[in-house]
Amino acid sequence: MPSSEQIVRATIERVGAVATLPSVAIRIMKIADDPSATEDILHDALLTDPALASRVLKVVNSAFYRRQREVGSPRAAIRLLGVDAIRNIALAASLHRLFRGRRAIPGFDASDVWNHSVAVGTAARALAVHTSLVLPEEAMLAGLLHDIGLIIAMQAWLPEFSIVVKRAGMPGEPSFLEIERQEIGATHEEFGGALCDAWNFPPAFGQACRYHHDFRALPWHEQRLPALMHVADAMAARVGAGYTATVHADAPLAEALAMLQLTESELATLQGQVAEAVPQAVSLLAA
Repeated sequence: MPSSEQIVRATIERVGAVATLPSVAIRIMKIADDPSATEDILHDALLTDPALASRVLKVVNSAFYRRQREVGSPRAAIRLLGVDAIRNIALAASLHRLFRGRRAIPGFDASDVWNHSVAVGTAARALAVHTSLVLPEEAMLAGLLHDIGLIIAMQAWLPEFSIVVKRAGMPGEPSFLEIERQEIGATHEEFGGALCDAWNFPPAFGQACRYHHDFRALPWHEQRLPALMHVADAMAARVGAGYTATVHADAPLAEALAMLQLTESELATLQGQVAEAVPQAVSLLAA
């Protein structure tokens, strides 16, 4: 039997044409990684896709940012938030396209995965703002990405993934990850991490995908963003938005709270804020 690494590599090669970001999003990624790139170059790239530019402004002017004055142009948004933040917002606005029009199977629909991912992104951003340990836009994008491996699994391994979904809804079964290992030989965490690598995303996003269920598998100095994803995943499961069968429990590990320097009282307060914010976020980033 092939190793999980071989399965993941072959799977990403097989679905590469399907799991493709819009060309303007890829261009924005390259611009953000180029130290010599200017605001004008990023602005011109955004304007090549008016729909994306409009979605970026919609996010910038949303309740996430609580601006006293509306940001009226992409150029103003870039100057206000900076290149990295606009990159992450543009990528977030692009991701919803990958969840459109995917086939549904009993007990699983791609739009439900997106709704859960939006809830996780919302919770992750709230955690990042509260703790100041991770950049808020980075946390939000990581949340939107964290379960994208589910879409890869469904696309490439439909018969096996259908069994995974069916078993995950039955009592007495092991965790979603263990069922994936048994039926497919690799997990959605691994698929998502490999896809981030294929897209040349910063390594932190691949780690957030690969280790959001168990950040403790990473060296201590690399655990912060995956630990934040773990807590955000649990918070989103409590809200109940979208597909949550992958979440082991709605109570995050104590080690994650310690890593984020977060008390149970603070978590409860943030949970209430997230529950109120998720419906608006789902509408804002609707697939």
